[in-house]
Amino acid sequence: MQNKWKWTITLILIIFLIAAVIIFLLLSRSGNNDQSLTEQIVVQPIDEHLNDEPAVKEMEIDEAFSLESVQGSCVRVQANGHHGSGIIFKMTEDEMIIATNRHVLQYWDEDSYVTFFNGAVGNGRAVALSEKADVGFISIYTAFLTQEERKDLRAADTVGEPPGAGTNIYMIDIASDVWNPVVYEGKVLEPRRYLEDFGMEMLYGEAASKPGMSGTGVFDVNGHLLGMLTGGTDANEIAAVPTMVLDEEYERTEQ
Repeated sequence: MQNKWKWTITLILIIFLIAAVIIFLLLSRSGNNDQSLTEQIVVQPIDEHLNDEPAVKEMEIDEAFSLESVQGSCVRVQANGHHGSGIIFKMTEDEMIIATNRHVLQYWDEDSYVTFFNGAVGNGRAVALSEKADVGFISIYTAFLTQEERKDLRAADTVGEPPGAGTNIYMIDIASDVWNPVVYEGKVLEPRRYLEDFGMEMLYGEAASKPGMSGTGVFDVNGHLLGMLTGGTDANEIAAVPTMVLDEEYERTEQ
C-alpha cells in the first residue's frame, strides 16, 4: 500500500513539473513577441533593400488624398551610409529647414545631404537637436539649388489643432526610392498618448510602415502635416511627434 501511494505522489509531482515547464515556455514566448514602438522604424543603411517591395503591401488609398499635394515637402536624408526621411518644415527665399528625427541625425556629417522628390540634392548642416523629443533640424541654403529645382519645393502646411481619433492619415516612403514614392494609409487611434518608449505624449495611430521612414510626415487627407513618424511595430502601430511639438522645438532653435 505504501508503494502504491509513493508512486501516485511521484506521478502527481511529475505532472505538475511538466505543466510548470509548459506554462513557463508559453509565457517566455509571449514575452518575446512584445515589440517596442521604437524597434521597427529605424534608420536604414543606404546600401540595403533600396528597391525592395514594401514590408507590408500598401492599402488602397483614398482617392481624395493627393500625393502631389505633399510630395514637394518630402525629402530623403542620407547620412554617413544610412538613410532616413524628413520634411521641409520652414522655407524662405534663402533657407529651408528640414525636420527629421534626432536618431537620423546621429549619423550626419559634412558629406551628408538631402534629396528632394524631384531628384535635386542639397547639402546642409544640422542646426539643432532637441533634448525633449526625437527631433532635429537641418538648414539648407536655397542658393545651392537652381530656380527650376526650387519651384516645386515647399514647406508642409500645418494645422493648429490636433486631429481627432479616427482621422485618416497618410505617410510617404520617399527614402526607399525617390522616383517611386509609396503612400501608406492609416488612421489616428489617439491624438495624444503617453508612450514610455519616447517619454512623452505622441500621436498614436494604426498604419503600415517600414525601416527608413523615420522622419517622414504624417498628413491628413487635405495634405496638412499632423506629425512626424518616429516609431512603429510589425503590428502596424505607429508613433509620431505631434506638429505642435515640432513647432515648439523649432522655436527653441530660434532663441
